[in-house]
Amino acid sequence: MSNRKDIYVKKLGLIPLSEEGGYFSETYRSPETIPVEGREGTERSLFTTIFYLIAPELGGKNFFNKNKSDITHFFHDGWPAKYIYITQEGKVEEFILGKDILKGHVLQQRVPGGCLKAAKILIDERSEYEKYPGETPFTLISEKMSPGFDYRDRHVPLASEVKSMYENLWPEIKEYCTPDENN
Repeated sequence: MSNRKDIYVKKLGLIPLSEEGGYFSETYRSPETIPVEGREGTERSLFTTIFYLIAPELGGKNFFNKNKSDITHFFHDGWPAKYIYITQEGKVEEFILGKDILKGHVLQQRVPGGCLKAAKILIDERSEYEKYPGETPFTLISEKMSPGFDYRDRHVPLASEVKSMYENLWPEIKEYCTPDENN
């Protein structure tokens, strides 16, 4: 098991989250809670953190999903990932989460709550990764969400739903939809 991706999956206890296209493990859930309005339930943890690993065998992408809380993404290791999110006003925003800040990568980035977001591994970024011949590309990140994650606040839309909401953006965004329905 010399592949770093496989080592991370095992050592960090990551489990598949196939509807989003990667592996994850919740690493912390604040015992402190805060009241929330306009959500199912009345309280959420102050914040939560997870490891998330995007991997080719689960699609090589973090497929479109939406959370009600703000999420800050932190790059750890592997290939850079291109993130795309659609603001509540329907504007597409992009950033590259990675370690090469001279190429415009960012080490951390916040995505506002209520935005549809997705990511993909930039497999073509080979120069730095040639020292790992034959390795499976992956992107390892952490996410901090505040208020904390709750499944009631998450939505993973079908491609048909994304297309109907953003038909004018469809050619640009369809590759980020779940593979079972991306026509």
